[in-house]
Amino acid sequence: MTPVDIARLFLFVREAGPNRGLRVEAIQHWSAGQFGDSWCAEFATLVLDLFFQGASPIPRQGGAQDIRALCTANGWMTDTPSPGDLYFYVDANDHAHHVGLLTSLDPLMGISGNTSADGTSDNGDRVAEHSITATHFAAYPRS
Repeated sequence: MTPVDIARLFLFVREAGPNRGLRVEAIQHWSAGQFGDSWCAEFATLVLDLFFQGASPIPRQGGAQDIRALCTANGWMTDTPSPGDLYFYVDANDHAHHVGLLTSLDPLMGISGNTSADGTSDNGDRVAEHSITATHFAAYPRS
């Protein structure tokens, strides 16, 4: 099973209120997050924690920028991503504000938590797979 396969198991997850709901809060709790916080990074690290059976090179956490900084420090950022790699939405100040997993290169698609069905929101109400416009990727070690 790949990280993408694991992430797709969560496509049914929806918020019951802004960044709230039993399943969303379970994702937040798994990654030591706070209920009510944005949860894209918590979803991504939950998927990796499951894939690596508790030994992920990226620890469970709640900050897209923290994950990007770790990937940068470890030399995992890449211009040639593959499905299963992380993607980041980065603002004009070079700060990552959203993270998900790349699912396809052509077309460019990803899956993330705390997004909208169409992927236009980085603070949406669900787990969704959709087109992405990300240009920052991390190929973390898989073995």
